[in-house]
Amino acid sequence: MNCPVRTESFCHVQDATHLSTSTRNERSEYYQKMKKHLIIIVFLGSVLAGIGQPSGSGANGTSVQKHPFRFHTYTPHIYVDAFLNDSLPVRLVYDCAAPFVWLDSTFVDNHYGYESKQTMAFEGIGTEGRQVVKAFQDWNITIAGKREEFPIIPAPNLRSTFNDSVDGVIGLVFIKKYVWAFDFDTHSFDILPSVPDSVRKNWHALKLVCRDKSFYFEVPATFFVTDSVRITGKLLFDSGMGTDVSLFADVARKLNIGSLEIAKDLRTTQGASGSSANEVFDAKRLVMPNFVVDSVHTWANMDAVGHASKAPFKDVIGYFGFGLLQRMGEVVIDFPNQVVYFKPRA
Repeated sequence: MNCPVRTESFCHVQDATHLSTSTRNERSEYYQKMKKHLIIIVFLGSVLAGIGQPSGSGANGTSVQKHPFRFHTYTPHIYVDAFLNDSLPVRLVYDCAAPFVWLDSTFVDNHYGYESKQTMAFEGIGTEGRQVVKAFQDWNITIAGKREEFPIIPAPNLRSTFNDSVDGVIGLVFIKKYVWAFDFDTHSFDILPSVPDSVRKNWHALKLVCRDKSFYFEVPATFFVTDSVRITGKLLFDSGMGTDVSLFADVARKLNIGSLEIAKDLRTTQGASGSSANEVFDAKRLVMPNFVVDSVHTWANMDAVGHASKAPFKDVIGYFGFGLLQRMGEVVIDFPNQVVYFKPRA
């Protein structure tokens, strides 16, 4: 091979014996310098890359960012920050009991100045038959870097139901697609690509079931109001609730809670479906699969009509909410596989 031998050349030479000793020394020194420069470049690149990465580690060893959330001071709903249509910041109540995404109608008017001409129909618990509502069919929401398009429904007086800093409700249409990790000690969350192996192997697991023709997840439970008064049935998971357990009004009447000698208070709650009057007390114990908790903060609905007045199915006794899971400290909810993982506090 007749390749000119020059120290600046990158041409390969097949027969090293054709090189003079001085030339080989020059080339060796050149490559040593290049190697040092390459090591420095790789090191600086890794440092700069690390600076740009958020703290924490995800399910597959990739870096993730913890996103803060808020609690309401009266009813501790979880609020998450999001973007509407890729740019407009919005604060949404995290509520898997809501089927869709609801935005305060005044908020929509203020930012977009027009009403939707499209309609959609739905029915579910808390609605009286089939409901036809206005909807924006081609809008999108982005939360923690996850972007989804689906119908968004303007709802009148939604802000007055919660408070003025809330723009809407994020419902199951978005929530059910992801794995959510909540840290109630730091008030932060993240959306994971999958459940980490360390969580699957070492944390307690609570299996949820999604019943046909219902957008709720449910779990079997035995609820001890007192040592001698108890009821067995299903609890529906309602992440829009800040309390431990909420009993349906017809269930509370069956238990005759008003006649029991338990400390109680009367309170009115506000939610997306309206207000309701409740008797508030601490029940003795709640037993679910792999999950037992004492002194259960309970709201027993007293209304004859409304969202929590009547159990939707005969074997359902009430809801359990984030108030219960907050007592665990850390919770991972795998909606696609319908499992709640939790790590009890020491």
